Amino acid sequence: MTVFGTSGGVFLAGKQVFPIDYEAEVSQRLVDASHANDLKTALECIADPFVDVDFIGTVCLKARKTEIVLHDESPNEVRVEFEEFKTELTALFLAAHAGNVTLVKKLLSVGANVNQKLFRGYATTAAVREGPY
Repeated sequence: MTVFGTSGGVFLAGKQVFPIDYEAEVSQRLVDASHANDLKTALECIADPFVDVDFIGTVCLKARKTEIVLHDESPNEVRVEFEEFKTELTALFLAAHAGNVTLVKKLLSVGANVNQKLFRGYATTAAVREGPY
């Protein structure tokens, strides 16, 4: 608890307020909007002068894992499972991987870096080659 003084000699008690890193907050919103393929929110974030388009934010990705189970007497079985994991990516990587051409062009026009090594060691250009999940 913090005690605040006034000119009348009366002291007021209040809760301490912690500073907010607005640049990181708006940059993470841009990453989240790119991940959700929300063009309107992403463009609003890009218009903010405090946004960092090269910000590496944490997102939860789903990966599909396929396994073929061989049986002796019965037909083979194909099992498909989805695995979720957290990773750190940029908005440009997520937009390119989702195939959102409009957002990719906008991010590149404001100076997003395409040569950052991110997801499993791939640069953003690899996301463009691989296409959507």
